Amino acid sequence: MRFLWAILFFPFLALSQNITVTPLDTVFNLKNSRFVGADTSLYYIEGPILHKTDRHASMQYSDVQLGDITTVDILNPLRITLFYAEFNTVVILDNTLNEITRIDFNQPEHFRNVSHARTASDRKLWIFNIDLQQLELFDYRSNTVTQTFSPQGNTAIEMTSDFNNCWILTDAMLYHYNRYGSLISREPITTIHDIQVIDEVIWAIKDDKLVARLKNSTAWTVIKDNFKATNGFYLNGGNLYIYADGFISFNHIALPKKQ
Repeated sequence: MRFLWAILFFPFLALSQNITVTPLDTVFNLKNSRFVGADTSLYYIEGPILHKTDRHASMQYSDVQLGDITTVDILNPLRITLFYAEFNTVVILDNTLNEITRIDFNQPEHFRNVSHARTASDRKLWIFNIDLQQLELFDYRSNTVTQTFSPQGNTAIEMTSDFNNCWILTDAMLYHYNRYGSLISREPITTIHDIQVIDEVIWAIKDDKLVARLKNSTAWTVIKDNFKATNGFYLNGGNLYIYADGFISFNHIALPKKQ
């Protein structure tokens, strides 16, 4: 697949009293693919293949025995987390997409049914155990659970995380946990999906709009209207990548300064 990188200047994509988003660049020609995210490279999925590409090189990873990839977490680009829900398996890749290790949760020594898996700190994974309806921290060096969290009444629909915190979205609630096993918050919330959290700001899709909400606020700022279900977005530091209609736009986000 060929990519064309161009710098395009537009008016503000969104402007509010709290958050500004300024479009900078656009990456073309990513149609018929699943956008994963970006750092200094672009990550996307075609069928069962994970691609990583930039101006200088392109790499691929796939395992035909595991089939299609459910999720890819590039929070730590040196230890990329691939989750294959159908086979209850996680694969960890290095920054050249070579396999470091894999965790088969069907194995008797650590059997559990997992619905979501994300990168945590210290070579651990945030995993949601659907047998017990609870979040767990799993150390894949020792193949042990190092922290368990209070069971939930509802099944996890989505999960997002950083190294030290994890957020779980159900059909009615948003839960926020830290790595020490504490439930930080539990709030009723509906009609959002595709949640991501960065710098304590929650980003999501709500009523076909890309929205953001500051910490300790109940108000959602609309970043982009008419956000179709086939679109996607990714946050990395002060950058917002939006995938829409086969194009990826690269935007700079400015958040209010912390008091």
